[in-house]
Amino acid sequence: MAVSFKFIVFISWIFSWGLGCGKISYALSEPPRIKRAAPLPKKVKKTSPVRGQEIPEIPSALRADDFIEDGPLKNAPTSPGMGKEIKLFGEEVASRIDKVVSRKGFQMWGDPWTIQGIPLIFPSPNNGFHLGLHAKLVNIVRQDPHKVEFMGQVLTSDKGRYKHFFQADYPYAFGGLYRFTGRVSFNQDITQRYYGMGNDTVVDQVGLESDNPLYANTRTSPTATFQLFRYMGRKIRTGPVLGFKWMKITAPAGSLLEAQKPVGLGGGRTHYLGWAIIRDTLDFEPYPSNGTLNELYLQWYSKFTGSSFDFLRTTYTFRYYYPIHRRLIFAHRSLFEVLSGTVPFYELSAIGGSDSTIGFGGDRFMRGYDGNRFVDHIRTSIGFELRWDPISFGFADQEIALGFVPFVDVGRVWDKLLPVKIGNLHASTGWGTRLIWGKRLIVRGDYALTPEGSSFYIELGNSF
Repeated sequence: MAVSFKFIVFISWIFSWGLGCGKISYALSEPPRIKRAAPLPKKVKKTSPVRGQEIPEIPSALRADDFIEDGPLKNAPTSPGMGKEIKLFGEEVASRIDKVVSRKGFQMWGDPWTIQGIPLIFPSPNNGFHLGLHAKLVNIVRQDPHKVEFMGQVLTSDKGRYKHFFQADYPYAFGGLYRFTGRVSFNQDITQRYYGMGNDTVVDQVGLESDNPLYANTRTSPTATFQLFRYMGRKIRTGPVLGFKWMKITAPAGSLLEAQKPVGLGGGRTHYLGWAIIRDTLDFEPYPSNGTLNELYLQWYSKFTGSSFDFLRTTYTFRYYYPIHRRLIFAHRSLFEVLSGTVPFYELSAIGGSDSTIGFGGDRFMRGYDGNRFVDHIRTSIGFELRWDPISFGFADQEIALGFVPFVDVGRVWDKLLPVKIGNLHASTGWGTRLIWGKRLIVRGDYALTPEGSSFYIELGNSF
């Protein structure tokens, strides 16, 4: 019976691939049922009681992919062949059929609220069998994006991976003049690899085997971050950022980490104080179709902030969205980041800014390469997507759309600014599918190709 079920899932996916629906089409065979007690209130414009100016529509700052894989679903970045890729994906889709998304409106403290929850039940070849819950509670008296949102997650695997967090977001705090976002988390990553420093590191295929310690290490880190931004008119917000991180690194005997002994081998504290300025003209952050986003983050790590290391991180991000057609969007992202000072290797592996994530490689920067594939003090990346949403229909009083996305990512890293080195760029390309539910819930499936192989990613939210 189990064999026949997998066969049916596999055949269904093959048929959907031919229709262009890719990875998410099987999930639509039984779409999650969304209920709500009453229609959601229409967006209303409010004015600041202090200055009389209109409160800008500020998008949510929440991350959407905290529970999915940090890197490719297979052990090695080399491609196992198209037939094997299809088999792996069919099994992955079948394993995630247990996910349920529910939405229910209710009244609390005189305001309309919704509660959403996603059970996290899925296997991973590298991280083991996962069990957890991702949920959020939202005050929707405002929907641009909300008045208050609380989000939390508990996730663990039988191999010792942990991804827990709680986040609170107040887009219109203190009379609508400020936005406050706070987040606490505890992560234990057991499959992040260390390939060494520099743009030209070479991968030893033997070291990618699951029982080989060459690139292996375990990273455990409780963290806390806080942002308080003041609105400066409709488009600009600025303010302080504060972060705390306690990192513990465990490297097995025979690993590259143990041999090279980079700064931060034993872990340490990387607490920071900083400032950010953001110019935001996006029309709707969960799925923007028009506008730009410019972000500049400065983060100072020092003994005065409680850090074990002294260094400075400067991160600039630019995102651009242009509607070519009502259902066709050109999307672009550029990133440039510089770290100077005594920087621990695990911070060189991280991307800063409002959407902090692991370094180059993984599912958001230079897709197709393994996470943390290229690490150094200076980095730049550009990405392009063509987002086409040709199919849409209504279900449970919600709009559902199917999207298809070809993409290209290019980037590299440097150890110093001068002399400028332009050559030896790393590039990846691929295509993806999107299930877009009400322009807020986005299920993303990407297949990426690189000179080092190919990878699948199944995530929540767009890559950018």
